[in-house]
Amino acid sequence: MNIYYALWADAINYERIRNGGAGHWKVFTFCYMSILLSLNIITCFSAILFFTGYNIASEIKQYLMFFQSELLTNALWAIVALFIPSMVVTYFFVFHKKKYEYILSKYKFRNGRLLLIYFILTVILMFGFSLLNK
Repeated sequence: MNIYYALWADAINYERIRNGGAGHWKVFTFCYMSILLSLNIITCFSAILFFTGYNIASEIKQYLMFFQSELLTNALWAIVALFIPSMVVTYFFVFHKKKYEYILSKYKFRNGRLLLIYFILTVILMFGFSLLNK
């Protein structure tokens, strides 16, 4: 959890200090960190598929076949399997009861380096496992 919270401290401070988001940092940080966590969930699904051959994504999708349209089914899958879990995790680990105040007081700002490393690793691993599964 130390790395997770250090990453969050870096992201919050980066948004507040570097991007001039002193008044609106919560919304922006919540959104882009939730999206990055969603990409991590996709990466985990791809890694499980690569190492075990078990496709969790298609199993989840089978339970969400409420619509005839594949586009609506895919959108519902993304919301249920990716966005809602990442938003819940983000909210309860960082924003619930203003835990971000504790995070900011305990972890120092690293000029966005942790955030950049996290973003690059997330994208590389996501595309890497996706390409390996093709």
